[in-house]
Amino acid sequence: MNTPEALPRRTLLKGAVALGGAALLPGCGTSDTTSEKLVVTDQRDKKISLSGPARRIVTLPMPAASIMIAVDRSAKHLVGIHDASFVAARDGALGTMFPQVLKVPHDVGTQDFAPNVEGILALKPDVVVQWASQGDEIVQPLENAGLSVLGVNYGKLEDVGDWFRMFSAALGKPERGRAMATRLDAGRAAVEAVAAKQTARAPRLLYFNRFSDSLTVQGAGTFNEDYVRLVGAENVSSDVKGLVEVDLEQVLDWDPEIVVLDNFDAAMPDDVYGDRRWRDVAAVKDKRVYRAPLGGYRWDPPSHESPLMWTWLAQIAFPNGTDGGLRDKIVEDYRYFYNHAPTPSEIDKILWTEANGASADYDQFAA
Repeated sequence: MNTPEALPRRTLLKGAVALGGAALLPGCGTSDTTSEKLVVTDQRDKKISLSGPARRIVTLPMPAASIMIAVDRSAKHLVGIHDASFVAARDGALGTMFPQVLKVPHDVGTQDFAPNVEGILALKPDVVVQWASQGDEIVQPLENAGLSVLGVNYGKLEDVGDWFRMFSAALGKPERGRAMATRLDAGRAAVEAVAAKQTARAPRLLYFNRFSDSLTVQGAGTFNEDYVRLVGAENVSSDVKGLVEVDLEQVLDWDPEIVVLDNFDAAMPDDVYGDRRWRDVAAVKDKRVYRAPLGGYRWDPPSHESPLMWTWLAQIAFPNGTDGGLRDKIVEDYRYFYNHAPTPSEIDKILWTEANGASADYDQFAA
């Protein structure tokens, strides 16, 4: 699986990794409820038979827990999640909106997503969601144990829409997934329309997937580069492919005007501003280093919250004194996805207003 979600740290540090993802298979996310059983087709084009709508679900892929909750508008059917999903829920908004998710067992797999088969069996799941494109060795042990496995791919926006349809089919509410997929496409179209009217020069932006222990950037072919271009900015690391570890000398040569730190490690803008080695980088001199938001899930990788990320990044790239309606969009989307209207202080936490407070133009996101 060639995404920042699925790759273990040791793989990321080996060098370039392309973020393409397998093409969507016809029929993915469909269900057949005309017979006694419910049948869901996963992204392996494999039909999974369930005795009825899934009521006990285990998810291993990092974003799957949040996406499943958004599809279901509830956490009550999750009985096991990956530890990385738990960390995102604990540190982000999901644990506030659904405190029960913090009590769900989160030891169902290793960092490399090898399943804890014995532990998962003890949870008696109706279905287990697992990476399909990381190799059969992390899927077959589950199937050999008699578990129903939904195999998923990831890395492109189309994959996310397919997750919506597949998860909603497994939950017995297929119309919800179709509506969410339509909403996602509309969100992208809206951002494209705004970007098409932008006349200012494209700022040079560098996106870090990891920063604290290694300088791992989002190069050509990544989902992150796609939406950097979507909002009208320039990805300065487009001359390297995939997720690539670089050195400081390379960053100095690129001299980005904007730096974005994602939520896969603990780095904050002050860590960059306070390091004298970075003092000559344009983004540091102009105080344009930002931590990406952390909401119901991390906003940087593909998810149902991606349009919120794109709106935020567009305002970072082209600040105009307003938030582009982002705070209102957060409230609207969270009501739709989570049946929860976040408070101003909850939105501040999502947007890291304190951590990003010293950075240029971040007051545009103030309540």
